[in-house]
Amino acid sequence: MDGRGLRRITSIARHGFIRISSNITHRTTCHSLRLCTSWFQRIACVSIKSLPMTKIKNCLSLAAARAVLIAGLLCFAVMSLGVTFIAKTTVTSLVCVMNKSDKDVDMTVLRVPRLSTDYDEASLDVMSLRNQSQQQKKKILSTKHTKSKSMLDLFVLPELEESGGHSLCPKMPPTLAGPSQTDTSLVSFRHMVQTFKHLHQNGRFRPSNCQAHQRLAVIIPFRNRKSHLLLLLYNLIPFLSRQQADVTFFVIEQLPGDIFNKGALLNIGYLEALKLGQFDCFIFHDVDLVPLNDKNLYRCGDNPRHFSVAINKFSYSLAYKGNFGGVVGLSTKQYSEVNGNSNLYIGWGGEDDDLLERVTNKGYFISRYTAELSKYDMVNHTRDKGNEPNPFRVKLLELARVRQEVDGLNSIQNSIHYNRTIKDMALFTLITVDIDNDRLLSEAPNFIQDILSSIETL
Repeated sequence: MDGRGLRRITSIARHGFIRISSNITHRTTCHSLRLCTSWFQRIACVSIKSLPMTKIKNCLSLAAARAVLIAGLLCFAVMSLGVTFIAKTTVTSLVCVMNKSDKDVDMTVLRVPRLSTDYDEASLDVMSLRNQSQQQKKKILSTKHTKSKSMLDLFVLPELEESGGHSLCPKMPPTLAGPSQTDTSLVSFRHMVQTFKHLHQNGRFRPSNCQAHQRLAVIIPFRNRKSHLLLLLYNLIPFLSRQQADVTFFVIEQLPGDIFNKGALLNIGYLEALKLGQFDCFIFHDVDLVPLNDKNLYRCGDNPRHFSVAINKFSYSLAYKGNFGGVVGLSTKQYSEVNGNSNLYIGWGGEDDDLLERVTNKGYFISRYTAELSKYDMVNHTRDKGNEPNPFRVKLLELARVRQEVDGLNSIQNSIHYNRTIKDMALFTLITVDIDNDRLLSEAPNFIQDILSSIETL
């Protein structure tokens, strides 16, 4: 960048606003202006080159910005940028690229056309670069103005962050292998860490040569099954790697001492994962189910998806028509809309059927791949101690739709209904949870408590 007449603006995010400080030099020619915008430690830079001016009164008189609300998050919108010229040089377009938040993979383009000294007349158009191809991104971001002498170049430091500057991965990855068998090799956790070095911190990996279509969170409820967890991850990591997935693994472990509450664990996994990052799709995955065909793509669609259609325990066929357990996928929006799982199925059974009732009650259908694509091996095991059948599950299921709006994501909170610790385990993020099942039951609606009490006295 030419140092002559350099006008530099450093913008710093403070409580959703930009504070501008400028260092104006007393030069008469401005060859280059570089504007750097920092937003939650993500850096994007705009360079406006070759702005020939004569007898400049002020190369940059004022720059200011305000925040606008986009998808419930504050995202920047350039409100004003005043440039005083004596020559007829006009900046016709200003483009900024930035992340909406620290964990957000969306790139947002803010384009201000017809930007002139009268900035009150400028209009604002916001578009997303997320699903644009690399060629389209370059076309949007590399604008040459033929009607003026100015040229706009855009740089993102160190690169286009989440996408790495790559285009979208193919919808059907070329790296898929098709049907396979469960690799039952007994390996240690240390060996797995060495084997899967490509995983980033907190158990995340993504393709190196393209941008994944969705960012996945795999939620694995867990207790007392370390060997099953290692076996699952040893098979699931290469499985999703061949699918060119952008995925983070979350293992939600319930501490011993209370009855296993799978529905609450899934809700906690969803809520805590969203505190750590932004995800498009949640895959809720039983620890004892290993997928056998990588063409069974772990992605979310317009309707919730049941992945584990054909399990060896049931001769590789659907256990029953309304089965919605094992491995299921819901988009972030879908899981929120159905209010997650019920927190009241304490013990074995019923929570997956309850989730099906919630999903269909909101007008969704269950989507499935073919049985051939959806084969799984179930690891042989006996039922865990502390996970005895729930005696209330049949009656709870009858009232699933009645309870939906008051029992779920909105009725479980950290430090009230559970306490948790979070630890980076290299292959996954471990969230250890102590659930207060008694409190969850005591805060259930009165009509639910009356029904449960009547069953308990029988």
